[in-house]
Amino acid sequence: MDSGPQNSAVRPKRTDGLLLLLLVASLSLNVYLGWRVRQAPSPRRSVVKVSVGVKVNPVDATGMDGRQQTISYNDTDKPTVFYVLSPSCIWCERNRKNIDELTRAKGNDFRFVGLSLSEEQLKEYVEQHRLNFPVYTGLKPDTIQSLGLGGTPQTIVISPAGSVLKNWAGAYREQTQREVEDYFQVRLPGLISADH
Repeated sequence: MDSGPQNSAVRPKRTDGLLLLLLVASLSLNVYLGWRVRQAPSPRRSVVKVSVGVKVNPVDATGMDGRQQTISYNDTDKPTVFYVLSPSCIWCERNRKNIDELTRAKGNDFRFVGLSLSEEQLKEYVEQHRLNFPVYTGLKPDTIQSLGLGGTPQTIVISPAGSVLKNWAGAYREQTQREVEDYFQVRLPGLISADH
C-alpha cells in the first residue's frame, strides 16, 4: 500500500482546480463591479448649472465650528456671493488672488460666503490661505443639485430675494475674468501661474 505518490499527484490537481475556481470568481466579480461603477449615476454628470433668474432656497450647511447653520439671503440687503471651492482644487488655488482681490474690493457691497464641496483638509486650507469670508461645508445633495454645484471653483451671486443674479463656472480667466470684472466693476490680478 504505497499511497504516498498517488496522494501527492492528486493534491496538485485539487490545488490547481481550486486556484482556477478562485481566479474565475475574482474575474467575474471584477467585471460585475466594473459594470456597476459604469452604471452608477455620476453626480457631476447630472449637475445642471442654475440659470440667472431662478429662485433658490436658503442653504443648510456646517460652519467651521461644526455647527449646522442656515444661510438665508434676506437677512442682509446685500447680494450674497457663493464662492464654491475644494481644498484639493488646483484651479481654486490658481484663482486665489482673484477671489482675494474681489472680496477685498467688494466686501462692503456684497456678502461673500465660501461653500466647500469637500471637508477633507478644509480647516488647514482656510487657515493657510487666511480667507476673509466664512466657509461652510456639509452641503446636502438637494442643495448641490438645486444650486448646480459640481465643479470648482464656481461663483454664484444671489439677490436678497433669493434669485440668481450671476453664475460663473471655473476660475477667472479670459472671458470669465472680463465678465466678473465688468459685473463687480473691479480689476483682478489674474491667475497664479501653474508652476508657482
